[in-house]
Amino acid sequence: MNQWAIYSSDGRIARVYSGPEFEALLQPGTNEKVVQLPDHLNDATAYIEDDLVVEKQPFPFQIDKPQILADGNDTVTISNVPVGTMIIWHDGQEDVVNDGQVQLSTDLPGTYTLTFDAVPYLEQEVTIEAVAAT
Repeated sequence: MNQWAIYSSDGRIARVYSGPEFEALLQPGTNEKVVQLPDHLNDATAYIEDDLVVEKQPFPFQIDKPQILADGNDTVTISNVPVGTMIIWHDGQEDVVNDGQVQLSTDLPGTYTLTFDAVPYLEQEVTIEAVAAT
């Protein structure tokens, strides 16, 4: 049985359909297209570019440090974040990166996980540890 990717204009795969081609061609909604997924790729690790299924790549960002003091002043900077990347903060808030970097500071000790998502990159989590100031 063939796998078909139903995708949006930005190349993001919205869902996968399993079945014959004539049925797959009926699946796309408004502003969606369909293309056959190769057996070695899946919707979590692929996107569509120029009607071809392409493997996603890791984000190219750099993190200046994995741990900060929970003093409200110490800051971690994640740079080289592609503009347009969706970031989901540890509290569930979502933002779009507009300037190529993300900064985090806090006065509460704990582990903070940030999720980055953008086509053509693999979704990636970054964990920052905020330790109590002594």
